Amino acid sequence: MRGTKTFRPGDLFNTGRHFIRTRLTPGHSPGGTTYVIEGALLAAAMVGDAIFAGSIGTVRDDYQGALAKIRREILGLSDHTILCPGHGPLTTVAEEKAHNPFFA
Repeated sequence: MRGTKTFRPGDLFNTGRHFIRTRLTPGHSPGGTTYVIEGALLAAAMVGDAIFAGSIGTVRDDYQGALAKIRREILGLSDHTILCPGHGPLTTVAEEKAHNPFFA
């Protein structure tokens, strides 16, 4: 579409009080993106279907590679980061590192 552009991993957007950084993460379709909101008062990540509270999304190819990418790009965030999945309840990085059977 005219005037639109795609995000690249690592793109950073300033929204005034917060920054939003993009990270390429696995999901239901190619190009899955996690949006990490960074700011003094908030640390959150919109993770889509990459990870859910206590589970992960569908992995189409390279299961071990997808787990490694989730571990690096999402679980590598600070423990207090709130994770906002595309389905189900909110969770945190600390909760998933401690209790998600795919990573514990």
